[in-house]
Amino acid sequence: MASLTASLAALVFLVFAVHRLVITRGGRAEPAQRDVAGFALCVGTAMLLNAPVVLDALDHLVPSPATELLVTYELKAAAATFLSLVALALGPPGSGSAPVRRRRRIRAAVAVQAAALVLFFTAGVAEEGASAVAAPGRGWALAAYNVLFAGYICWCLHVLARALFRHTRRTPPGPLRMGLRLAALATATGVVWALWALDDAAANVAAGRQDMGEDLLSTTLGMVTAVLAAAGATATLWGDRVARPLRRLRARRAHKRLEPLWSALYAELPEIALDPRAARRSPGLRQAEFALYRRVIEIRDGSLALRPYQQPEAPTWAGEALGRAGPATAAGNPEAALTAAVVEAAVIAAALENKRAGRPRGGTPGPGRRTPAERLETTEDEAAWLVRVTHAFTRSPVVGEVRDRTRDQAAAAAGTAGQP
Repeated sequence: MASLTASLAALVFLVFAVHRLVITRGGRAEPAQRDVAGFALCVGTAMLLNAPVVLDALDHLVPSPATELLVTYELKAAAATFLSLVALALGPPGSGSAPVRRRRRIRAAVAVQAAALVLFFTAGVAEEGASAVAAPGRGWALAAYNVLFAGYICWCLHVLARALFRHTRRTPPGPLRMGLRLAALATATGVVWALWALDDAAANVAAGRQDMGEDLLSTTLGMVTAVLAAAGATATLWGDRVARPLRRLRARRAHKRLEPLWSALYAELPEIALDPRAARRSPGLRQAEFALYRRVIEIRDGSLALRPYQQPEAPTWAGEALGRAGPATAAGNPEAALTAAVVEAAVIAAALENKRAGRPRGGTPGPGRRTPAERLETTEDEAAWLVRVTHAFTRSPVVGEVRDRTRDQAAAAAGTAGQP
């Protein structure tokens, strides 16, 4: 099982490396793309050489097990170096020190490789069955060899993870951001994978030996890291294909959640329906995004059409009710945005009551400041905001109180007007 897992993980890395090399062929490719390909090629080759079935085959070709162990570790360290170089490409734009830092990291990698060679040959590794055994009293050197590589690989992954997190914060939502998150997750599993080598270090100190191949847990961690890394690096190719149906599902769900607010507006203002035939139909998955866009426009058109009926006191009433009831009234969440959604829902509810009573008010409530809805930039953001407003419109007791006060005021005004 370990042999199969190691071979599959190696295959994923090597196929990914070939894919990157094909993409970056020619002289115009960015160095970071070549670094990614170098990482995949090195770690894929290392995992392939460490697969038990390959180790058995190499026993007939390579006279010393030291060669196999040394080459696989050197390849993994080289792969980590490539990752630290990739991190430089993810730095802020216009960073002039990148070439200097690149040369420093390459020199540091050479120093680590040289120190590892000294430790390895100091250990005097020999073969004993399926294990590599250090010379008597030299287990510490083999342990230091493993610790050096584990520490260096973890440092490189740490550098890459920091760069990925910074770059993710600067990247808008989309396939690229999804890929960066997958790559960050791959670095996390890679750290666990590298630290698993410390298990060998403990055996080195205790018995002066370690197994030649990797165990099942190590190869499984390698497989997971390989899949996450490949998925993250190719997210721009497949990400939109996966994100599109998810966007459509979210759009259809939001469309359904806006139904109560839209229906209340449509009952008083049927002219807001841009397509009366589709007004009451649930959209199909393919039409969900456009249907949501249309519904958002219709709700906003309805809100504008209600402006002559808006109750000037509605925001004040809502604020007073919120103050009495506390933050929990805002759908159980004290966020200021939800409080603003309750106020907007109260304004709409009061205007609808005045519209039903045929009682224009002629005023625009509120102190004239910008609402959260006016600061939204995308249809998705606008829909998410209106979902909050709809939730407050149907469930908030504050909105119910404002609705009742408006209705009572309208009834009192009608009674006064009817007196002789």
